[in-house]
Amino acid sequence: MLAGTTFNGTAATDAAQQFNWFLFGGSLPEWFLLFALVTLLLYGVWFSTSPFLNYPSIIFNTLHQAGLLLVIMLWLVAARFQSYDCFLLFRSNLIYDDFSMKVSFLLVLATIVCLLLSTDYLKNEKINLFEYVIFILLSCLGGCWLVASYDFFTMYLTIELLSLPLYGLASIKSRSLLSTEAGLKYFILGAFSSGVFLFGVSLIYLATGSLSFSEIGQLFAGVNVNLFDLIQSGDVHSLGYVAAFGMGMILVMVGLLFKLTAAPFHMWAPDVYEGAPTPVTAYFATVPKLAVFAVTVRIFYVTFFDISLEWQKAITLCAIGSMILGTLGAMVQKLDLKRLIAYSAIGNAGYMLLGISAGNLEGLQGLLLFAVIYIVMSVNAFATILTLRSSNCLSTLTSQSTFHWSQDHANSQQLFYTNSMASSASLHCDSHSENVELSSTATGNQPDQEAWLHGAYIPRQLALASQNSLGNLKGILQFRTLSKTNPLLAVTVAFMFFSMAGVPPLAGFLGKFYLFFSAVNGGLYLAVFVAIVTNVVGAFYYIRCIKLAYFDGSKEWTSLASCSKELSILLGMSIFFLCFFFLYPSTLILWVANAAAVL
Repeated sequence: MLAGTTFNGTAATDAAQQFNWFLFGGSLPEWFLLFALVTLLLYGVWFSTSPFLNYPSIIFNTLHQAGLLLVIMLWLVAARFQSYDCFLLFRSNLIYDDFSMKVSFLLVLATIVCLLLSTDYLKNEKINLFEYVIFILLSCLGGCWLVASYDFFTMYLTIELLSLPLYGLASIKSRSLLSTEAGLKYFILGAFSSGVFLFGVSLIYLATGSLSFSEIGQLFAGVNVNLFDLIQSGDVHSLGYVAAFGMGMILVMVGLLFKLTAAPFHMWAPDVYEGAPTPVTAYFATVPKLAVFAVTVRIFYVTFFDISLEWQKAITLCAIGSMILGTLGAMVQKLDLKRLIAYSAIGNAGYMLLGISAGNLEGLQGLLLFAVIYIVMSVNAFATILTLRSSNCLSTLTSQSTFHWSQDHANSQQLFYTNSMASSASLHCDSHSENVELSSTATGNQPDQEAWLHGAYIPRQLALASQNSLGNLKGILQFRTLSKTNPLLAVTVAFMFFSMAGVPPLAGFLGKFYLFFSAVNGGLYLAVFVAIVTNVVGAFYYIRCIKLAYFDGSKEWTSLASCSKELSILLGMSIFFLCFFFLYPSTLILWVANAAAVL
C-alpha cells in the first residue's frame, strides 16, 4: 500500500466523489472551526470598536472562547476516527483517511497548547489585540485542510491559508523592532517561496495535464525514465515534457523545504524565531512544520513514489546539510536561547527528512513518531523560556559591581550610585525580545536625592549596561545558579536537554533511534553516519546549558517570577512524557504505524 493510492477503479471511489451529507459530515470539525472563527471575528470587531463600551480590551475573552472552540473541535476530530474510515470530498480535492485525521488531531492539540502558553505572556506584555487569537485559529484551520489536500491546487490554497496569518503573528508586537523585522523578513521570504512553489505546480500541470496526486502517481506508475535515452532518441517532444516535470518537481521541493526550515532554505528561521513573541515561536515550531511535513510525505509517497530515484538523493542532501548547519549554528550561540532552539529545529528537520528519503514504511513511521516527540520537546523548551523571566533584573546586573558616572548639574559634581540604589530602580525586562523599558521620569536637569532613591532617574550609563547584559538574562547564561534558585525547574531543564541530545532512555533517543534504523534499512549509510556524528556533537550545546545550571558558579543571582498554572501544567506533563515514554511506547508506536500504513 506504500505506492500509489487505494481508491483507483473501485466502487468506493465513485461513491466518495459524489456529494452526500454523510461524507460531508466527516469534514464537520473544519467547518465548525470556520464558522466559529467568523463568529469570533465579528464579535471582536463589534466590541473592540464600540465607542459606547469605551473600546474594551477583549483579548482574554476571545482567548478563552478560542480555547473552548478548539476543545470542541478536538472532540469532533477524535470522534471522526470512530465514524469514518476513508473518504474523498469535492471531486477528490480533499482526502480524509487515518493519516490526515490523526495529523489534524495533533495540530489541534498543539494549537491548544500554544494558546495556553500565550495566556500569561499576553498579560505580562499588555498585548490587547484580539486578532492574535484569530490569526492562530485561521492558521490552524489552514493546517487541517493542508494535511487533507489531495491535489496541488488545493495544497497551494491551504498553504497560503496556513502561512498568511503567521506573517501577522510574527509582527504582532509592533513596539518591538525585532518583532517587526521578523514579520517583514518572514513575509518577503515566505511570499517568494510560495511563488516558487506555484511556478513548480504550473510546470507539473504543463507536463502531466493534471493536478491530482493520485492521477500523477498513476501516470508514473512503473515508469523508468532515462534522460540519456531520450536525448539519443531525438524525441524532443517527450524530452520537453520530462524536463518541465523535473523542473516543476524541483521547484515544488524548494517551496516545501523553505516551510520546513531545511537547508539551504533555513536562513529565515533564526531571526524569525528570535524576533517573534515566544508563544508565536512555539506555534511556528510545531503546527506549521507538522502540517507541511504531513503533506510533503503524501506527495513523495503517493505522487512521486515510483520515481523516487529522482528526488531521494536531493532530499538526502538537504537532510545532511540541515543536520550539519543546524549543529554548527547552535554551537556558536552563547547568549540567545531562542536562536539556539531555532538552529536545533533546523537540525531536527534534517533528522525528519531522513524518514522521507528512506522511502520505506519504517521511515514514515519513524518520522511520525519523532514528530510527536519533537512537538512535546518544543512545548517544554518554550514553556521553560517563558518561565525564565527575571523579576529583579537590575539587582542581578549590579550585585557585584558599582556604577560610576557624572551628571551635569548646577555644581557639576560627580555622582556615585551604589548597589543599594540600583536595586531599587524600576526596570522592566522583556524575556522575549531585546526591548528594555527604563523608568525615567526625572524633571529638570538636576535630579534630587529622593528621585534617585526611588528609581525615578536612571543614568544613561546604567541603561546601556543593562541593555548590554540583558541578553545574558533572557538567554543561555540565565541558567547560572538555576539549580539553587529554582531546583525543580533546573531538573526539568536537565531532562529536556538530555532528551533533545538523544540520551537513552528518554523519548528523544527512541524517536531518533527509529529514524536512524529506517534510514539504514533504506541504504542511507552516509546520511546515518552524519546524523550520528551531528547528534553527538550537538549534545555539546545541550549539556552546556545543564552545566551552567548545576556546575557553573556565579556571583550574580537571578530572581525568577512566579510560574503560572498553565506553564506549570505544561512543564509537568511534557517532562513526564519525555522521562517515562520508554516504559510503555507501544501505544504511540501502534498509533503512528496505523496512520503510516494507509499511504
